[in-house]
Amino acid sequence: MRALLIFLMPLFASAQQGWVSIAIQGDAYGGETTWLVRDSSDAIVAGSAPLQGEYPYVEAFLPLPLGNYTFTIYDSFGDGICCEFGEGWFSVNTCELDTTVYDFSTSEQTIPFEVLACPPPIFGCMQAGAINYHPWANAPATCDFPPVQCEEGYNNILVTVTPDTYASEISWDLVTVPDGEVVAEGSGYSIVGAPVVEAVCLPIGSEFRVDVYDTFGDGMCGSCYGGVDGNLLVSNLCGDVLYYVGDTTQYEIVSSDTITIDPCFPPIPQGCTDSWFTEYDPAAVIDDGSCQTEVILGCTDPGSINFNEDANTLETEDNCDFTLTLTDGAGDGWFGSWIGVQQGDEIWGPFTMYPADEFEKEIQIPLYSGEGVKVMFFTQGNAETTASQCGFYFDGPNGVFMEGGTNPWSDAIKKFPFKYEGVPVCGDFCVEGIVGCTLSFACNYNPEANVDSDCTFPIEYYGCDNECINDTDGDGVCDELEVVGCQDPSAYNYDPAATDPDDCEPIVFGCTDPTMFNYNEEANTENGSCIPVVYGCMDPEAFNYDEDANTELDDSCITAVLGCMDLDAANYNAEANIPANEDCLYDAGCITGPGNPYWLNNGCYAWIIEVDPYCCEVAWDATCVDLYEYCEQGWPQNITETTRNISVYPNPTSSVLNINAPTGSTTSVYDALGRVVISATIETVIDLSALPQGLYNVRIQYEQIIVNKQITKS
Repeated sequence: MRALLIFLMPLFASAQQGWVSIAIQGDAYGGETTWLVRDSSDAIVAGSAPLQGEYPYVEAFLPLPLGNYTFTIYDSFGDGICCEFGEGWFSVNTCELDTTVYDFSTSEQTIPFEVLACPPPIFGCMQAGAINYHPWANAPATCDFPPVQCEEGYNNILVTVTPDTYASEISWDLVTVPDGEVVAEGSGYSIVGAPVVEAVCLPIGSEFRVDVYDTFGDGMCGSCYGGVDGNLLVSNLCGDVLYYVGDTTQYEIVSSDTITIDPCFPPIPQGCTDSWFTEYDPAAVIDDGSCQTEVILGCTDPGSINFNEDANTLETEDNCDFTLTLTDGAGDGWFGSWIGVQQGDEIWGPFTMYPADEFEKEIQIPLYSGEGVKVMFFTQGNAETTASQCGFYFDGPNGVFMEGGTNPWSDAIKKFPFKYEGVPVCGDFCVEGIVGCTLSFACNYNPEANVDSDCTFPIEYYGCDNECINDTDGDGVCDELEVVGCQDPSAYNYDPAATDPDDCEPIVFGCTDPTMFNYNEEANTENGSCIPVVYGCMDPEAFNYDEDANTELDDSCITAVLGCMDLDAANYNAEANIPANEDCLYDAGCITGPGNPYWLNNGCYAWIIEVDPYCCEVAWDATCVDLYEYCEQGWPQNITETTRNISVYPNPTSSVLNINAPTGSTTSVYDALGRVVISATIETVIDLSALPQGLYNVRIQYEQIIVNKQITKS
């Protein structure tokens, strides 16, 4: 058994290991109190000798294998640690950091507890004003405060002891040289890993040495027995290291070289102490009157869109979120190494990495802009051998502002904890000009743009991806742009713009002009066949027959009346509208003679106007007949009423020739050479349209009467 306040039965370091922290506040009779820890088999695994002195306070950190245990506290007098001899108490905390405090008023009391796999607690001074303030600590420990001002001619010497697992073995003396007088000493350490600082005033120019003792003879190499290492550091107020003995040095006693006390008086910083002046010095303690220029916050970057030419101090956001990223080069956990963050009175952590975290682990921490931040890295015991795998970086809106790693314990002095410092800055108040479209409904909208530029918009009914917003049938044509129509190119109503099918109509050719003679209301396609309307009489036998007419008006035809229209003629017909002047009868002045002395011009020609008186007054003999009624056909014909009424019209004609003759008459047409061009026919209308233009002779025969009519084909 080691001669310790706390004794440990043989334990082994393992990944399957946890811890228990025991704290005891004794009464006025500390020597009456002891304690033991037993495992599930009732075997003793740890315990203590009687506590020392009046109202002792002790803590013990025990690494233990996982499992169930009991803690038993004893009082040899039988009255516990309470009541009239002092209000004592004790606590048993596992990795859950149970804060239950127990009193004790009997001879013994037992508390069961379970050890789980978890990182160890961090014991240390948690008061920020103390010399040994430990920002990483999560369990309280004794605090040491700055020493009082030494008298003139003296200087402060600081002795910092970070105890190992076997804290009570360590002690030290400050011994003058050469007379060997002990001027200061330290011992009785009980809090593992918590730095304890003691200040000593020594005469300037004097010489001394440091003697460090370990009762077991292994120095502060706690890791040599599976525990936590420690160290001792001697320094002055200026931060100069005067002596250091580390964790791996094994000794019963070790002494420093002679140390001379030099005059080291850190000057009290002077400067502008008002933060609202640009000359402000955060390190200054005494204001020296240098505050001259008042702070004007704003954007000081001329390239920003919110540049303020009057500003002399860049304005930043007050606070924002930052990301602390832990890294593990091996991806197997940090094995006892820890990291913590401090800004002002705020402390975050401790943080570590476990095998399940693999290579990176992110932690979100809100920080104030412009205020200093400290990141502490420390390790315990043999975890130093794996610290080279550990690292971190700290970043925010402006990128990484702090990073560290690659075995900080390689530092020769190994100050505890290893400290990194930086100043975070949230997003600048200055706004970078970003050109882009600022309209949220535009296709090229840039949510980060603050300087407007041209925007592009989708075509109506389309989205920015050129896809229809509404397309029910999925044919790529927007519903609003669909055209319903016939899609058959051979149909009358074919619509080349149609996108959706509709009924088709067949093509019907014809005249589609309603003002035309041959308008076809069923036609839908014009074919150039339209004939203009020509109003007129369409009766070929009518007086006003119009061979070009295609539309007859009611009562428009006038009955053809053939007759002599010569007023001087004896047979003048006032109702006649078709002249038959060749049939006019003229009074030749004859009074007597055979027959009626009137002449017909129906194939025969009268050559004289005045008749020889002989033929009128004496005798109408053959001579007179030969003289006055010569017929071109050879001999005269009997003049009868029938022959007087035979006629043809119109004359001239372009096509149709009407024959006015008694029923049963035959008609033949001869050309100028006497050739028959139309054989005898009994028709009353003869079509001459096939004959060429010229003079023709029309021969009409009724019984024995033959009448010749000369016509012109125009």
